[in-house]
Amino acid sequence: MPRATTPVTARGAPCRGRFTCMDRKPGRPRSLTLEGIADAALAEGLATFSMPGVARRLGVGHSGLYRYVADRDALVTLALGQAVTRVTWPDPALPWQELLRKVAESIWEMCDTYPGLDGAALAAASPPTVVELTRRYVESLTAAGFTAEDAAISLDLVVTLVLTSSITVTRLRELEQLDWVGKDAMLSPYAHEGIWTGRGWFESKFEIMLAGLATRVDG
Repeated sequence: MPRATTPVTARGAPCRGRFTCMDRKPGRPRSLTLEGIADAALAEGLATFSMPGVARRLGVGHSGLYRYVADRDALVTLALGQAVTRVTWPDPALPWQELLRKVAESIWEMCDTYPGLDGAALAAASPPTVVELTRRYVESLTAAGFTAEDAAISLDLVVTLVLTSSITVTRLRELEQLDWVGKDAMLSPYAHEGIWTGRGWFESKFEIMLAGLATRVDG
């Protein structure tokens, strides 16, 4: 997967919002960390994990997790922020079309690495890491000739297109494995090989989107 030579490092803000740091007595070892909890949720699967399941993976009591995160939604947001820091993001200084392509690649990498992230990301609140990346990329697109509103919308389009495409491809592959009446007729529009081994119609949709943005920016 191509990556920019000057990566942007995304870092989350520690211990704020619904994520809490515990005051410990001096000398008492810290048995859990926010990073460890987030990793456990990612390993369990963002679409299906439960708080008891995460606790079992960590070898702690279920109730102990709530000393660090308020609820499951907060843990989803925390885990998404962790996933964002695990991939390389493109340099904002890239030409805008290349920038958007590479942003899409980074999101696809997260979807491929963490099953269930696509659906979870569509429903969850944006973690601080995403907010910071969005700010940097909006500034870059604005410098390239976008209005601030168009820049934000363009990034949102890229994110939404990747996430929904990932969900669609996963569902189509699941349908293809089943045996049911009318299967061949229903799946015939999706018969080309790219649906099953690639990214479905994502590339075609993405190029159409870029062409439309180009007329708006350059026109």
